[in-house]
Amino acid sequence: MRETCSSCGARLMVITATRAANAYGGVESLTKPTVEEHLLERISALESALQHGQEQIDALLDLLRRQAAGTISDHAMIEAIVEHLIERGTVEPGALQSLWQARIDKHEKQASVDQRFEERIEETIGAFQGENFDLFSRLLDTGCRLFLGGNPKRGVRYLEKALLLDPANGPLAFLVGEHFFRANQPALARVYIERSIDRHPENYSGLVILGVICGDEGDLERAKHYLSSALRLKKRSFTAHYGLGRILVSEGKLREAITHLKRALSLKPTPEMYYLVGRAYLEDGRVGVASRHLRRCIELDPNFDAALYHLGLIYLGEGKLAVAHDHFRAAYEINPRESRYRVALRARKAGRLAPLPVFGRAAVTSRKVVTSGDVRLTQLLKSDLFESNRSANEDRKSQKRG
Repeated sequence: MRETCSSCGARLMVITATRAANAYGGVESLTKPTVEEHLLERISALESALQHGQEQIDALLDLLRRQAAGTISDHAMIEAIVEHLIERGTVEPGALQSLWQARIDKHEKQASVDQRFEERIEETIGAFQGENFDLFSRLLDTGCRLFLGGNPKRGVRYLEKALLLDPANGPLAFLVGEHFFRANQPALARVYIERSIDRHPENYSGLVILGVICGDEGDLERAKHYLSSALRLKKRSFTAHYGLGRILVSEGKLREAITHLKRALSLKPTPEMYYLVGRAYLEDGRVGVASRHLRRCIELDPNFDAALYHLGLIYLGEGKLAVAHDHFRAAYEINPRESRYRVALRARKAGRLAPLPVFGRAAVTSRKVVTSGDVRLTQLLKSDLFESNRSANEDRKSQKRG
């Protein structure tokens, strides 16, 4: 009269007499399967599975309740410690909050980076067209673990070995090339990313990175080709407009360059871009427009010393000596290591002072055309590049899901 086995606890399958059983001849018919018996067995199995699932859910809920209670207790203890330290003057509440938030943001950012890297490894596996898949996947797995474990220098070697087994793997070639670009090894990055572009010519991220690399290597025609191709794929590309603007200024095509730089400014209205556009207008001799952009830059960031210096140059050229020296002094106080600011404090005429180097001339040097100049401009460009790469990866992933 039991519903479950006393030894293992499994639910017993109860068989009852049915019309079909009688039709087959009574008890002997039990050896012959019927539809009713099959359904009864299936229903009993489902009941057992549901009961087991419910038990697991109950156990998980109990665990969550206990963890929640422990978390509340830990949080109360931390609050008590912080309150005690604040009362003793050991910590500052604002600084503690900022540090806590910064650590949370760092953890979330790293978790997001790790997840994206694993997704790209999966994309690489999906694009495999070689012969030895087992070795290929083992190399990728080892390289991925080294990357995520904080040892990308060793990890990339395994990825390069995997690429030897599948030379036509565009996603893997781009992954390796992007690593070398981040590691400031543009020559290696160019080799791998060009290989990726040969397989996937509509890789926006690869095109803009190649445009920046070629621009800095002095291959300006290839740089313009790659950046223009990137613009055809993404018209609102900050990096492409920025890079083309810098290259065109270096070639002396100021009016065309300013068009691209102003579009980049509209996409990222930052102090750095107001400064860059102001400098371009200054190069073109349009001092009034340059002055407006430089003043807007200082409004957004009063500590932008390069903008203060160039405004000082403009005022000095207009004969406003006192105002010019005020700007030179402010720039020097912000950045006393820049010798030009110290020299400018003694200047009486604009002709004796030179602008800070931002734009190069291809006739003089064709190196670092895109990333030369103020370090903040380089940081702005690279941050947009890497952010664009993340967005492009997410777009490709959503397209595959669709």
